[in-house]
Amino acid sequence: MAHRIGQGVTAGGRRRWRRAAQWTAGAAAVALLTAACGGSSGGKSAGAPVGDGKTASTGTSGGASGGANGGANPASPSSSTALPLALSTSPADGAAGVDPAKGIQINAVNGKLESVTATDAAGKTVSGALAADGSSWASSGTLAISSTYTVVAKAQDGSGAEKTTTSKFTTLTPGKRLGLDHYVPDNGTTVGVGQPVAVFFTNAPNEKDRAAVEKAMTVTTTPHVDGAWNWRGDTEADWRPQGYWQPGTKVQVHLGLNGVKAGQTTYGSFTKDFSFTVGDSVISTVDLVKDKMTVTKNGQVLRTIPVSAGEVPKHPTWSGKMVILDKFPKLQMTSASVNFTDASDFYDLPVQYAVKITDSGTFLHAAPWNDGKFGHVNSSHGCIGMSLDDAAWFYNTVKPGDVVDVQQSANTKPNVTTNSMPGFDDWNLSWSDWLKGSAAGVQAAQ
Repeated sequence: MAHRIGQGVTAGGRRRWRRAAQWTAGAAAVALLTAACGGSSGGKSAGAPVGDGKTASTGTSGGASGGANGGANPASPSSSTALPLALSTSPADGAAGVDPAKGIQINAVNGKLESVTATDAAGKTVSGALAADGSSWASSGTLAISSTYTVVAKAQDGSGAEKTTTSKFTTLTPGKRLGLDHYVPDNGTTVGVGQPVAVFFTNAPNEKDRAAVEKAMTVTTTPHVDGAWNWRGDTEADWRPQGYWQPGTKVQVHLGLNGVKAGQTTYGSFTKDFSFTVGDSVISTVDLVKDKMTVTKNGQVLRTIPVSAGEVPKHPTWSGKMVILDKFPKLQMTSASVNFTDASDFYDLPVQYAVKITDSGTFLHAAPWNDGKFGHVNSSHGCIGMSLDDAAWFYNTVKPGDVVDVQQSANTKPNVTTNSMPGFDDWNLSWSDWLKGSAAGVQAAQ
């Protein structure tokens, strides 16, 4: 009896053990499933984002325990790895013959750029901007021709590890160069209110590339004033505001043409900076009906001067708004200099106080041989003459850039604004007509 009871207890005990074992296995499975879905305390879940913004994989289907599948437990911090950081540079390292107009571009994948430094062989830094999210950096403006650049980019991946890459490339040497012949006005000078900014190139850029050339030439003014470039010939571009400059205006000009595409195989080859100041407004109005010139300074009349002008109809004086180009205390004038071939027009004489207003040879100057004729007789070859005393006063009063407005009359030659009267006749064009000669349109002064 005791033996049967003992066997019964033992058997019952085995049944209870099997139920306990089954419960324990089920609980373990639930616990394992819970660990796979929610992660262990203090560890990351399998679906949590990692440092590079991606989502970690849960491994093989239906399993999360590294013990069962032989892999690492994704819930463990040691298994979280960022995707590899990749940096791309354009131009590529070692590139040659690079188009300078395309600039430099750096991109970061699976990380962020911290800094980019690009320098030429002389150590001059290339300006550029880093994207707000650190994904890219791009240079601004154009690079120089025939130059070697070194680019150093520093970036950080999702885990915080840093990476630095260095690349080097060389820009092309163009088949033809757009160079600077000269510019006006001279650096550091004080000029009149009619003075345009004028840039003279060594050769002509293609018409389709004029907009790029204009945009590379910036004008900064204080106080602010807008203006525009206008092509006054194939190799000359002038910049002026809509109206005369305000006296006291400070002007800075940056000609950043190095590397600017100006033709099929033509690129700009220079950079130049210069500045000037606009002085008092001195405007001389010449009325050839009454043969007098009225000179004003900042709107106030300084002097009214009797003058003589070109003989009509043989040598009428140009009309229009002209700008003083230069001054000469003494100048030898000859008919050959203005291509007069008629023997009766021959002259060769010294002139005092000569103020030049056109490249074709129009001056305001002393003409003492015409004493007694000023104010009522026109007998010159196109110049405007006055007494020795008046000419000396005028010479000492005006400066380059001041305006001389010769009003059209029967005694003048109509002004033609297609550069047939070389010089600065820019103000004879209305603002709308001026803009028609601009490829890039109105340029907001910086």
